[in-house]
Amino acid sequence: MAKFDNPEDIKVIVATDCGSTTTKAILIEFVNGEYRLMTRGEAPTTVEAPFEDVTMGVLNAVAEVEELSGRKILDDNGRIISPAKDKVGTDIYISTSSAGGGLQMMVAGVVRSMTAESAERAALGAGAIVMDVIASNDKRLPHQQIERIRHLRPDMILLSGGIDGGTTTHVVEIAELISAADPRPRLGSSYKLPVIYAGNTQATKPVDDTLGQKVDLKTVPNLRPVLERENLGPAREEIHELFMEHVMAQAPGYKKLMSWADTPIMPTPGAVGLIIQSIAEQYGIEAVGVDIGGATTDVFSVFRPDTKTPVFNRTVSANLGMSYSISNVFAEATLPMVMRWAPFVMDERDLRNRIKNKMIRPTTIPQAMEELMFEQAVAKEALRLAFIQHKNFATVLKGVQQQRTIADAFDQSSSGATIVNMMSLDMLIGSGGVLSHAPRRQQAALMLIDGFMPEGITRLAVDSIFLMPQLGGLTGVQPKAATEVFEKDCLIHLGTCVAPSGTFKKPGPIMKYTIELPTGTVTGTLNDLEMKRFELGVQEDGLPRTARAIFEPEKNFDVGAGKGNKVEKEVHGGVVGILLDGRGRPFDLSKLSEADRVKHLKTWMTELNIYPKDRL
Repeated sequence: MAKFDNPEDIKVIVATDCGSTTTKAILIEFVNGEYRLMTRGEAPTTVEAPFEDVTMGVLNAVAEVEELSGRKILDDNGRIISPAKDKVGTDIYISTSSAGGGLQMMVAGVVRSMTAESAERAALGAGAIVMDVIASNDKRLPHQQIERIRHLRPDMILLSGGIDGGTTTHVVEIAELISAADPRPRLGSSYKLPVIYAGNTQATKPVDDTLGQKVDLKTVPNLRPVLERENLGPAREEIHELFMEHVMAQAPGYKKLMSWADTPIMPTPGAVGLIIQSIAEQYGIEAVGVDIGGATTDVFSVFRPDTKTPVFNRTVSANLGMSYSISNVFAEATLPMVMRWAPFVMDERDLRNRIKNKMIRPTTIPQAMEELMFEQAVAKEALRLAFIQHKNFATVLKGVQQQRTIADAFDQSSSGATIVNMMSLDMLIGSGGVLSHAPRRQQAALMLIDGFMPEGITRLAVDSIFLMPQLGGLTGVQPKAATEVFEKDCLIHLGTCVAPSGTFKKPGPIMKYTIELPTGTVTGTLNDLEMKRFELGVQEDGLPRTARAIFEPEKNFDVGAGKGNKVEKEVHGGVVGILLDGRGRPFDLSKLSEADRVKHLKTWMTELNIYPKDRL
């Protein structure tokens, strides 16, 4: 294995991501003073019978990279050659994984909206799927909680509760519940279930006395040492350690894979979160990322509520997806909310039949234009619902007593308010098949805009070939390589959405604009319920072109500097360009008649070149 004290010595990188169905491999090389993606390969994941050895899928994916790149990476025994020399070998090999269902956890805390929620944040940030949250005040009887723990069989449990020096009674009671359940791990029957205790330090000994003999108990510093502060880092690190030691070690072939890798194998969602955190920190921006899959939708965000400290949050909407969970999206959103995005009137029975067909054959892709429009309408609702869940979870700490002045009495924000601020959001990044593989990039841009409703000036991008997990795993080893490849090879820069926030008192102009494009300066007025697009592409290196712009909103509208205030800013282009959205925020299509709704949708889609004109 290649080990480097100096990250600059790493010139050749091979990284894999073992997904539940596909294993993806990438080759990154340092060329002409920068790190670039050279090629990528894919192979079916081999964690199930008849192969039952994840390394076979890894070798097949790496072999494809070898063939495409002309670089010899594997020796005759199927081992990765290291370090690199000329066109042979790699300096470092890293991997992430969500094969075998990923990391599945339960969390427990004393108060559902306080310590239990902090524990949930720690687990989600580490890349786990949180199966359930047990709390003293969750309104379930003790025997129901015990039965739930037995039934779910998680990979590990994170237990928290109480501030340091506070009462120990309640957290010890939850430890007794876990002890009574005598939980068995999901994978492997020969080892004890890992339980991480991250609660009141005063309760460490009683918790150890209660659980020490029955589970593999690890103690880390308190998640919530005082009410005003969270300390999630130590718990997240311990989750990663135990994921490697227990969960990964039980899956077929993972011990061999762990021996090959130069860094610990991370859960895929945890790695995606890392690259979004890394980019947000490096550029000092606020960012939201979404990965919309077949069964789940993950939302990641980095915001700075106090302007200094970046706060990372991740949520998993386990019931919102585009194939296996499409019926849940439909049920939760309701039929009128899905159909408001379709530029045609569809019979309800026909609509329900399409949903059922997708449930029966979840891996099919749209074959007709009408099917594509319908699927993208469902995607907008899945994104909207997942983001609502995320905003409800990404909040300031609950239970914190705040000193309030007379001015605060008129302020609606309080303990437990969301930290998601769409006006201060700098970048919105989409990933997942429905976004990354949309036939036209404009479709991905409109799905992000309609799903998230960004306000002010927001850059849009999509992960073209789902490189984020491998790059996230790379951030801890060679952050420069991760950032450069992310910007130039991973991201497709779509452009910038400019959306004045406010509502119309009467029809008319809402913003004047001046944009200095390379082809000449454009000036004009954006009217209510109007959308406009201006071409501003990308440079040869894949990075977006920029243009100086002046936006002058009407007195009832805000583009980032307050209502009615002018904004002068450099805006970024992309393959779609600059999009001006004059539909107002909050945006409500329901106030339009059916005929007006269809007419406006067709006008917007024609202006933005979303679908072929003859199909609208």
